[in-house]
Amino acid sequence: MPLAGDFRPAGESNCLYPLAIDGCESCGLLQVRKIVDPSTIFTSDYSFSSSTVPGLVQHFGDYAKEVALPVGEVPSKRLLEVGCNDGVFLDPLGHVGYEVVGIDASENVVGMARNKGLDVCAGFFGLQTAKDLLNRYGHFDVITCSNVFAHNPLVNEFIEAVDALLDPRQGEFWVEVHSAHKLYDGLQWDCFYHEHCFYWTIHALRKCLEKHGYKLMRYKTTSMHGGALRAVFSKSKGSPKIELVEKELTSHCWQDFTKRCERSRDLIQGCVEKLPIHYAYGAAGRAVTLINWTEIGGHLDFVVDGSPLRFGKSIPNTSLPIISEEIFFKKEDLPPWCFVTAHNYLEGIKKKVNSHFPDKHTWFVTPLPCVAIQ
Repeated sequence: MPLAGDFRPAGESNCLYPLAIDGCESCGLLQVRKIVDPSTIFTSDYSFSSSTVPGLVQHFGDYAKEVALPVGEVPSKRLLEVGCNDGVFLDPLGHVGYEVVGIDASENVVGMARNKGLDVCAGFFGLQTAKDLLNRYGHFDVITCSNVFAHNPLVNEFIEAVDALLDPRQGEFWVEVHSAHKLYDGLQWDCFYHEHCFYWTIHALRKCLEKHGYKLMRYKTTSMHGGALRAVFSKSKGSPKIELVEKELTSHCWQDFTKRCERSRDLIQGCVEKLPIHYAYGAAGRAVTLINWTEIGGHLDFVVDGSPLRFGKSIPNTSLPIISEEIFFKKEDLPPWCFVTAHNYLEGIKKKVNSHFPDKHTWFVTPLPCVAIQ
């Protein structure tokens, strides 16, 4: 499979890497078998800008309101976001009482964050960068990472770096990751790609952090990316005893999941071949996995996307062009069938398409957890 973010101009080839997923029978954690060096994935022209996705802007705005500090609290809390991207979360956090600092591995999105006036460093997070940050800023009251903890193959070093930077008395580590439970329940095999080294259940996450002395303080499930875990860990005294309501996923569960995935792929292939579908909506990593594994690219003319970082490029490992929403909304005589590869943002896509083509009845086809037509 190609890397999910390796969008290139038409005619340029992509490197392909094995993509197999292993599961741990002890804790239920899923892991990509062959890890691709993060420096190969998170390059200076990384093609994902969070602020171009309205659903993520809303998500992080709501998140910031949820953790807002009391007005006038002194001293305010110092917060570090690891993998801050273009500042989509840092920006609202700065407006609800936090002194915010960010770090991200991709220089282009670091530049976007700095253009918003945010204090953001470029680099990969680890023990050395933790020492540099400590020398520059001192300890942090909060370290947060959203959809980032699963990207780092050196999990133990990542946690040790967090440990070095957090206030040892009352510091909190906020973790938001894809929920393997939601992945399992929703048959979301399209979020398997090399960038995500791990797929965490709350059971596996707690076991991992407990080995480093952290206790689970609270957690919840959010709707981000089709279902995510948001958990808070701390070494402070008086940690509550949290009962986990989710069942542990066994090897039998994941073996059954494999069969469901293969059946799903066959159904999607048949759907696109038999219905008059000529384009897809959404060119994020999910679309790369879905289009490549089902091999439906030859049945599509283009993919619509909202991120300017992808305009004029192709879906990796295909000749399928990506066009902007602006160009799409100017098209005439479009077929009335829209294949929604960004199915986790279906409602927003429906609203956009129907508002620009009010006289056309568009059928929206979603591929997962089962093929559905609306």
